[in-house]
Amino acid sequence: MSKGPIIVTGGAGFLGSNLIRKINHYGEKNIIIIDNYDDAKFRNLKSLQFVDYINYTKGLDSIHRQLNRYSPSCIMHIGANADVLVRDPEIMMEANFEHSKYYLQLALDNKIPMIYASSSAVYGNSNRSNVEEKSEDPHNIYAWSKWMFDHYVLNNIASFASRVVGLRLFNIFGMGEFHKGKNASLPYRFFSFIREKGFIDLFDREIKRDYVWVEDVADVFIDVLNYDSIRNGIYNLGGGNPISHEMVANLVADAFVKRGVYQSTSGLVTKVAMPADLIHNFQFHTKAENLLEMISRRSAGNEEKMKNYISELINISYESKV
Repeated sequence: MSKGPIIVTGGAGFLGSNLIRKINHYGEKNIIIIDNYDDAKFRNLKSLQFVDYINYTKGLDSIHRQLNRYSPSCIMHIGANADVLVRDPEIMMEANFEHSKYYLQLALDNKIPMIYASSSAVYGNSNRSNVEEKSEDPHNIYAWSKWMFDHYVLNNIASFASRVVGLRLFNIFGMGEFHKGKNASLPYRFFSFIREKGFIDLFDREIKRDYVWVEDVADVFIDVLNYDSIRNGIYNLGGGNPISHEMVANLVADAFVKRGVYQSTSGLVTKVAMPADLIHNFQFHTKAENLLEMISRRSAGNEEKMKNYISELINISYESKV
């Protein structure tokens, strides 16, 4: 795929590790991972092939000094602080805005492509999720940090000599998210709820989210890198078919019954009141609109992919217990 190394920020994380695994599958091993030294994520590294690992927590000057030894061929910027409960704008903007500007400038200086992860969080509770209609309505500091960089890119994109493409990611699920805790996907969290306490406590609000499988997301990143026909800009990356929290909970409960862990779904899903402090910082509906044909083709059939994922989680967890 390349001659110089591919830089993958967030490469030890959920999406980053799945992306590197895909790149390795196509025969490319010359990869530099930029991430922190979080031992919870090290399991994701076991099956990956890469040439260097740079700790981003030492700051941009340290990153820059270490990258000076290389002539990278492209940048896949996945890394971000995705904790929506962070209230300190200095922490969030440093990680998601200042670091993103650094990688963009690095790409422009080296005249190499940069494909980066934006977020559907920028839409907040807007009635639309369409890049072209400028329907953004950020509702927390994380969303603002992602919007700020998107805004910076769009305001300067006409001057870019390099390919720069942002992908606004909707709700991703799939293997490799075990370390994410409260930031894991809803299928994984609901699976964990039943496994750990025997039931899912479901908010008593109508909530629908647009989901996309991590394998499809990784494929799209590689497609965008390889297809020059996709012009510079920002695009939605989701499934285009929202699934309710209640449906996800029922899929998880049904999977536990099918596996024989429980005899029926009775009592596996319990509704609880949503905490008041979440109501104004919560997305109640997301749907990826105006998807590129290449993306919609990749990301179709997410309900079936979600069922398979949940079943795989249960089988791995209970293979020696049931």
